[in-house]
Amino acid sequence: MKKQNLFLICPECYIENAIRDKYGDSYFLTALGTVFNIDEFEYAEEVNQFITNESIGTIYIVNDSSCTFIKNTIEGVNNSNTQAERVLKSIINNNKKQFDGLSDKKQLMKLARLNTYRQAYELLNVAFIGNKIKDNQIILKGLIHDRANSLFSEFDIEI
Repeated sequence: MKKQNLFLICPECYIENAIRDKYGDSYFLTALGTVFNIDEFEYAEEVNQFITNESIGTIYIVNDSSCTFIKNTIEGVNNSNTQAERVLKSIINNNKKQFDGLSDKKQLMKLARLNTYRQAYELLNVAFIGNKIKDNQIILKGLIHDRANSLFSEFDIEI
């Protein structure tokens, strides 16, 4: 059976069609700001079951540099006090020096990339999903979308 792709994305970014155009038929899991509750056992168990049932071979953690949640965090806007906003704010607070002196566009890209690594870390820490990644049953990749230029930057996530 052919291995499938699973993309973890923010539903507010509306990039599913752009991903399908580039990667073909794919599966999507969505969470605001690409902040999943993967540390909740029941949710992680369902995701793991989906990965197994659908023969997922590659998981792409996708962030869009124009994501409303990423932009609002960089601009200091707090709309709804969602989990996504809290997590993104904590990424900035924990990495302040990495943002010093960067242009707004580079700050957006930096936060998108750091959020990708944060989600990868959480996936790796879920035993039954993390073990599949560590055993190379699943490939884990990062994907940053630059909406302004309609470009995807794909990168390997080293474990």
